[in-house]
Amino acid sequence: MLDHMESDRGYYEVLQISRKADMETIHRVYGMMATRFHPHNPKTGSTETFLFLKRAYQVLADPQRRAQYDGTA
Repeated sequence: MLDHMESDRGYYEVLQISRKADMETIHRVYGMMATRFHPHNPKTGSTETFLFLKRAYQVLADPQRRAQYDGTA
């Protein structure tokens, strides 16, 4: 279930991708964003953002979970 912060900032928004993004785009963008916000990154690391990105990726990279998230399942 989405917490309040996540319901205000959707998974597509946090990954900065279109709802029409293909799987390759989701993987590529997640990789870049995860590196940028990884807690071990001394300049831009953020545990909270990293964990939110991870949850977004886990949902959007799984076709069934993505369809459910999009309300089409």
